[in-house]
Amino acid sequence: MSARQDEHASPVILCYDGSPEAAEAIAHAGELLRGRPAIVVSAWKEILEETLSTAMTRPVADLVDANKRERESAEQFATQGVRLAERAGFRAQPLVVKADGALWEAIELVAEEHDAKLVVCGTGRSGIKAALPGNLASALVNHASRPLLVVPSARAAAQRIRDIREDRVPAAR
Repeated sequence: MSARQDEHASPVILCYDGSPEAAEAIAHAGELLRGRPAIVVSAWKEILEETLSTAMTRPVADLVDANKRERESAEQFATQGVRLAERAGFRAQPLVVKADGALWEAIELVAEEHDAKLVVCGTGRSGIKAALPGNLASALVNHASRPLLVVPSARAAAQRIRDIREDRVPAAR
């Protein structure tokens, strides 16, 4: 197998959660990596009863059903993400993973298992929001062992440019 064929054998991991930001990231990655194999990963977490009830509220009536809906939602996102990836020029397949810990850990394990060349995710956050807990892009930047492409949404990119320009414009006196 030539180096070029081997290069194309390792997939790109495309993180997809159904958000417009994730769709933008897939489209952008397609412009750069058209024709490569890709795995569209949609991760879900089990809903724990403790997170849905307090001492003041009743427990969830059907936790099994709630988790089934979470998994089914992730399956729908993965299927939708494959369609987007194929439109962007990837040879894509879906993969739904249950995250037992942090979402970034689930993505990292998939990337390792599939010897991914690159992990792609989008972000719609800018400013201080980008550093808040729960931001997959930020967590991957801080923890990933694979190369990573984080694509800011058009909205987030425009806000970042505005923030930079406002910082450089002298204050009116």
